[in-house]
Amino acid sequence: YVATEHDPNSARLGEGFYTYALRALKGEFMAGLRADTRQRRGKRHLLSHPYVTYVTGALINLAASFAVAGARGVVAMLALAAYAQMQLLLSDYVQHYGLRRKTSENGKPEPVGPQHSWNAPAWYSSAMMLNAPRHSDHHMRPSRAFPALELTPGTMPMLPRSLPVMAVLALVPPLWHRVMDRRVARWQPVRDQD
Repeated sequence: YVATEHDPNSARLGEGFYTYALRALKGEFMAGLRADTRQRRGKRHLLSHPYVTYVTGALINLAASFAVAGARGVVAMLALAAYAQMQLLLSDYVQHYGLRRKTSENGKPEPVGPQHSWNAPAWYSSAMMLNAPRHSDHHMRPSRAFPALELTPGTMPMLPRSLPVMAVLALVPPLWHRVMDRRVARWQPVRDQD
């Protein structure tokens, strides 16, 4: 569903990071729950549902944190989890901001192409993140290992700075929109937006 309205992790044009984060947190949880539940049709044991494992694992982790360090341990674990989730959300926000796939007359989106996610060609941060900022290639070839991801300049939208710099910029929505909205328009005219 990447770059469609059905993907909770594809940020909409004009949407600020904080609004996006609240929508994406709920949306990705519910989308995953629905997908895992659909795959389980016909299976009776509730305990075999992946989300039971996820929630149980999280509760065990919090209990272990409490056992080791009391309430401070729980607070520290929740803070680490929030920080990790924030990093993932920032990455998704920056790499998917405003880009949409066209929908055909039959309602199906066009195939995922290099123009449907933002890339960052900065060599140092790309190396530090195992080429994760080469995001278009990741979508077009999901089985390709991250260190082998490639960039094709001219066919892929490029961020003006490295992914970490752009993630910090996304934390200030007015500044983010000033830098990025016109870039989205270059890659996807407003008439192509859903």
